[in-house]
Amino acid sequence: MAQSHALAMALAFAAMFAIATAQPFMFEAGKFQTGVQEAAARREDNYSGFVFNFNDAKPSAADDTPNGNLILNQVATNPFLSTLPGDGNGQTLITLGPCSGNTPHSHPRGSEISFMLYGSIEFGMVEENSGQNRLVIANITQNETIHIPTGIMHFSFNYQCEPAAFLANFATKDPGTQTTWNSLMRIPTHILNSATTIPERLINGLKQFPQVTAPGTGGEECLRRCNINQQTANKLTPLNATELLP
Repeated sequence: MAQSHALAMALAFAAMFAIATAQPFMFEAGKFQTGVQEAAARREDNYSGFVFNFNDAKPSAADDTPNGNLILNQVATNPFLSTLPGDGNGQTLITLGPCSGNTPHSHPRGSEISFMLYGSIEFGMVEENSGQNRLVIANITQNETIHIPTGIMHFSFNYQCEPAAFLANFATKDPGTQTTWNSLMRIPTHILNSATTIPERLINGLKQFPQVTAPGTGGEECLRRCNINQQTANKLTPLNATELLP
C-alpha cells in the first residue's frame, strides 16, 4: 500500500513537472501568463516592438530640456516588453549637456547597469543604512559600465564641456523611478524640521523651487570652466500639478 501511494505521488509530480516545463508560466499584471500566451501576444502585435529605435522615440515633456533628456524603452513606451518572460528588461537613453546632471533618484523595482556611449560622466550612489550610507563615486568613459543595486539612490553628472550619453539597462520592464528631491519636498515641513533641525521657514523656502525629473545644469566650477551662464542655460521643466499628486 505504501509503495502504491509513493508511486502515485511520484506520477502526480511527474505529470505536474511535464505540464510546467511544456507550458511555463509567469505572474504578469495580477494573473498567470503562459509562454504560449506570451508568444501569441507578440504574434498578434506583429512584433512591432522587436526593434526599438531611439532615434524615432521622443522623451516626455517632463524629461526633456536643453540640459539633456531621457528616452525610455520600457513597458510604458514599448508594449512588446510586456510579452517577455519573468520581469523582462528595459532601457533608458540618457543624454547630458555640458555641466548637466541626472538628478538623484532610485529605481524601486530593478537593478541597473549603465553603459557609457560617449563622453565622460561622474556616477555616484549612496549605500543603504547597513552600508553606513557610504558615498561611492566613479568617472566612466566610453565602453565602461557601472552597476546600481535595486532601490539605491544614485546620480550622474557631466563635468565636461561637451555632451555625453549613456544607456541604462534594467533587469525589469518597469523599474520605476523615485526622484529623491521631489519625494523629500513632499514630506510635511514639521517632519523635516524634526529630522534635520533646519528652521521651517528655510524648508518652506526650499519647497518653492521647481520639482523636476529632467537633467539640470549646474556645478559652479564646471560652469566657469565651460563659460556657461546657469541662469540662461538651466531650462528646467517643472512637473505639472497632476504629476505631483500623492
